Amino acid sequence: MDEEEFDAAFNLRPFGTRGAGQRDFQFRRTASLAATLWGKTPDDLRRQLLAPVPEIPSGFDLADFRELLWITEQLLTATRSSLIEYMSRMAFATVVVGGQQYTAWEARREIIYRAIEYLERH
Repeated sequence: MDEEEFDAAFNLRPFGTRGAGQRDFQFRRTASLAATLWGKTPDDLRRQLLAPVPEIPSGFDLADFRELLWITEQLLTATRSSLIEYMSRMAFATVVVGGQQYTAWEARREIIYRAIEYLERH
């Protein structure tokens, strides 16, 4: 992925101090959701995938989960280039749940899908 592809993928555009503050707040909120939802280890991901419904942290709304899903899908797409995919597979454990095998990023995306599905129903 070159610089132009990166900019296009993330739809970056110039913004002022106010915009930077808002984006920083949203980034921190999304990072907090990710850390709380996914945990720190492959076993934390496995636990979430084994649950009938992921453990959904309080204080976050559906828009937060959709933002995290969008970012996760962008990162998953970026890791699929041949060199980056090889490096990410070497750096991150594979999560096996039942007969399903996930890379760490695929497991994270699946957890978000399930959380969003649950939130949309309730």
